[in-house]
Amino acid sequence: MDILTYLLALSITVLSVVKTTGLFYESDRKLGKIQKTFIEKTQALHNNQKGNITFVALCLVLIISAMLYFYVNKMSIEYKEAVYRKDSYLCFRFLNEKSKDYIKEMAKFNLALRAAFAARNTIVNGVSGEVAFKALTYSRNIRHYYYLKQFAKNNRCGSTDSLSYLKNLPFLTSSTGALETNIDETTQVRQMQWTNTIYKIPKAIRKKNSFCLKTTFQMKNAFFPDLKMNSEEIPAGGMPFLKCFSGAPSSS
Repeated sequence: MDILTYLLALSITVLSVVKTTGLFYESDRKLGKIQKTFIEKTQALHNNQKGNITFVALCLVLIISAMLYFYVNKMSIEYKEAVYRKDSYLCFRFLNEKSKDYIKEMAKFNLALRAAFAARNTIVNGVSGEVAFKALTYSRNIRHYYYLKQFAKNNRCGSTDSLSYLKNLPFLTSSTGALETNIDETTQVRQMQWTNTIYKIPKAIRKKNSFCLKTTFQMKNAFFPDLKMNSEEIPAGGMPFLKCFSGAPSSS
């Protein structure tokens, strides 16, 4: 009886082990399938996310590149506009200062020439008045042509920048540029008031930021000019720009 009971218990135990082993094997097989499916799905999700990340990164690169290009281009234009303004004012100041000095010196020559003309027939300290008169005339002419040369060629202005000044010389000149003089060799004033304008054509800058510079000169006479200069900057945009070439007196 005990043996039968023992054998029965052993048989049940063996069957239980076999059944349990089979269940574990089946469960493991199914778990493997689930795990494989999960891995495949997560890999697919990862690949999709990778593609999305790449697309987003590309968009960000394009946006940043566009912004950089915009700001670099803007800074380049603003730099050129600053150079444009600097060059315009340096040229403007050069032409005005040279004209002012020229007028004052020519007035001094006129005073000296008138006195020397009156004393041509005298001799002072062994020097003939005629010699002194001719020397003054020669020096005055050199000073005049030096003024023209300064305007025709300098490092501050272009070839067209000083054109207005060369057209409106303070004193009368012939077609060759020589001074028109009185009998005593004193120079004749062209007019008591005149206007000079410079305008640099805008290149690679915004036209609205271009401008002209205008100066009105006024003098009393060829001997005591008491020179007055009124200058202004006129924007290129709109109707005010017409004032650049109107010839009307400008105001300070």
